[in-house]
Amino acid sequence: MKELLERIQTEFDEAEGNIRIVDADWYADDLRISLSVLMHNEAAPELWEVQCIGVVEESICSVEEELLSISKNSPLLIPYQEVEIDLFFSGNSCSPESLLGVLFSACVEIMGKAEYLVRFLNQKPTVNGIVKTKFGTLGRFPKSLADKITQELSALPINIKPIEVGPPKHWTGSEFISYQSLSVFELGNSYVIAESFAAVRA
Repeated sequence: MKELLERIQTEFDEAEGNIRIVDADWYADDLRISLSVLMHNEAAPELWEVQCIGVVEESICSVEEELLSISKNSPLLIPYQEVEIDLFFSGNSCSPESLLGVLFSACVEIMGKAEYLVRFLNQKPTVNGIVKTKFGTLGRFPKSLADKITQELSALPINIKPIEVGPPKHWTGSEFISYQSLSVFELGNSYVIAESFAAVRA
């Protein structure tokens, strides 16, 4: 990946160039992505193959983009890095609209994406789906998001009790284990979370 990233940094013209995913193939838990890279108008498009090893999550769309990065600190990695917290509630007198607004706002602030909320909630993130009962389980959240939600809900008529669950784990087919060190490949709105990445020019 180093060569591709260095060339983009030194040769890529954001006004004229573009990067696009033109193909993607799965091989067990690994993903191969083909990128068409146009550095600038006077250059010919280049085809690069990116090997994504040990993929745990991906979302891919084929549109022309200008920003490509690989990071170990993206908010997208939070669900795989932070301790999980169960949030239980009691004495709930919140309106569904107020509760939902706090949850979406906290998710955008911490995760950067409102749509991530659905993976953590115990119920649907809609006015009719969010909790209307007096007590129950709000959901299981990464610690930073759980802390933010707890802080914001302290001003509303609802009691929140956080219980630490432990580090996030995944099923191997025989046991639950913690995630390896992960990075995220981001190209515009597309992303791949995996253990490692490598790129070669095709």
